[in-house]
Amino acid sequence: MSLEEYKLALKAGQKDYRAHVARGQSPYLPVLDDILVNVKIVATEPLGLVNMPSESIAGTKTSGRHTAFAPNFMPLLDVDTEFASKWSVLCEAHLEEGIRNPVTAYEFLNQFYIEEGNKRVSVLKHFDAASIPGTVTRLIPARNNSLESRIYYEFMDFYKLSKVNIVQFSRPGSYAKLQKLVCKASGEEWTDEDRKNFNALHTKFRQQFRALGGARLPLTVGDALLVYLSVYRYSDACDSTPAQIKEKLARIWDEITVLTKDQAVEVVLEPASEPAEGRLSLSKLNIFIPRPSELHVTFLHEANETNSAWVRAHEKGRSALANTFTDRVILSSHENVDPDVDAEQILEEVAHNGTDVVFTTSVRMHTACLKVAAQHPKTKFLNCSLNTPHPLVRTYYPRTYEATYILGMLAGILSPTNTVGYVANNPIYGIPAAINAYAQGLRSVRPEGRVLLRWACLPDPAHPLDFSDREDVTLFYARDSREAPDTHRDYGLCQRLPDGVIRPVGLPQWRWDVFYIEIIRSILNGSWDEADTSKAINYWWGMKSGAVGIQYSDGLPGGPLQLLGLMETQLHSGLLTIFPSKVYAQDHRMHSPQKIVYTPKELMLMDWLDACVEGALPSYDQLDVKTRTLADICGLDVIKEDADGTAAPSKI
Repeated sequence: MSLEEYKLALKAGQKDYRAHVARGQSPYLPVLDDILVNVKIVATEPLGLVNMPSESIAGTKTSGRHTAFAPNFMPLLDVDTEFASKWSVLCEAHLEEGIRNPVTAYEFLNQFYIEEGNKRVSVLKHFDAASIPGTVTRLIPARNNSLESRIYYEFMDFYKLSKVNIVQFSRPGSYAKLQKLVCKASGEEWTDEDRKNFNALHTKFRQQFRALGGARLPLTVGDALLVYLSVYRYSDACDSTPAQIKEKLARIWDEITVLTKDQAVEVVLEPASEPAEGRLSLSKLNIFIPRPSELHVTFLHEANETNSAWVRAHEKGRSALANTFTDRVILSSHENVDPDVDAEQILEEVAHNGTDVVFTTSVRMHTACLKVAAQHPKTKFLNCSLNTPHPLVRTYYPRTYEATYILGMLAGILSPTNTVGYVANNPIYGIPAAINAYAQGLRSVRPEGRVLLRWACLPDPAHPLDFSDREDVTLFYARDSREAPDTHRDYGLCQRLPDGVIRPVGLPQWRWDVFYIEIIRSILNGSWDEADTSKAINYWWGMKSGAVGIQYSDGLPGGPLQLLGLMETQLHSGLLTIFPSKVYAQDHRMHSPQKIVYTPKELMLMDWLDACVEGALPSYDQLDVKTRTLADICGLDVIKEDADGTAAPSKI
């Protein structure tokens, strides 16, 4: 019996051997001693007895006998060898009473390399053992800026708290996110019961992920599990049966596969044109789809009209929607919705009651949208945010950098000094682009100009947001109602007069009516369904679409207004390039677009500041709880990584 098992294992080993040869790879077990030749090990740490995940056992410690195994740990030596006899004896012992003696191993970058017990590992892997006990010593390499190193140091911090080694990730910040999703505070240690529950969930999830074809995706099981837990509650996931996990996972499969794409977000820069009458082109096939004659549309706001200019602006857009489609839309609105307390419940109720379209006007409601959207595929969910890679929830946001460029020019024209101010709200996608565009506008009319940057999310009495502590700063771009649902004021480019009075000069206008009218129009005429549903759709409209405008104060000189009007016309027509092909950041590094001009994706992900900007991106630890929530959802990657201590506060 055991000899027959050896023959089966040999066949699997030979198959893996041939596959590696065909790919031009070594057909034998990796050798840790060879891997460590040019690696600086800064510390060793005895871990004691560890249940090593079978999938994470990657090779052997030394080169002796490594050619006896294929990379999958299956044997390569003939059945008449002494090696085959010893393997068969171990196999028979395993079948009769189980192999209990732990092997000896080294752990390096969360992979295990066997020093003693290679044949035991081979036998256990042949019988698909989920884990193998071993006495393990960890070898810790010097920290560097590589992706592999950053993830590994995150893992070590996570392991100290959880003692869990079965979950691996391919993206920085994932271990910190997992700690939150399993309802653990940062720095909170796991109990034995916590480990037991998570290990059971991981086993169930891994089986169903592979059953749906996950093994063919360039993702780890952990990558997929993070998406799953972002949609479904951890407690519910732990209580789910394998069949229930498979059913729920199938519903969000697009959310999983989008991680495999370089362009996970499809940026729509202008409203869609209406498709041919009565017909849509889907997946290159002509399919007749009935168009809705009436839509139930619901809005959810974090604040209310009375105290929030942000909500008033969105409600103005809702009124325009009602006036445009009259009897084709039935509208409702919910105010004072707490994203952390009742957003999910309210969304569940409106979806259950047959709402066709839901607009949530707070970035912080995106997570609740995602959870409810998975349960109600017939309802269309949209969130007012930027660059969130989730196909279940579409996002919409204005291209704010176009307006800040124009207002930067105006600041440079009106300022009596070379220094102007800028108050940014939160370190999220698109904000550095808006700051840098403001700087480019300033420098276009004042080449020696400087921008003094402050953050509304980091209040500092010594450095007020009206720059009253700086006599040389009388023109500044203040917070506007984009990101401040708790304020009743409108902001924009302001001038501080000698008597201390703040006079608005130019107010950027985010025309939410354009978004709401055109998005609903796309649903009514069928063009909504032409989008690639395997990608996250992000409506990022600017001046050309009418979604962005500027209102100037009375009394401004006619010459500057004429120049700014010309610049706006150039932006409308696409003839004005805001960012030159070579821009120097604060660290004196030159930044250039991959092609001639910056792509929308490059502008969204911009995480550096122009050399003429005085200030820095805040670190995650500096943010309050509310702002951290925003950063977790659509914050700059450098800020998210800083949440786990794996990146510097900024790249400047």
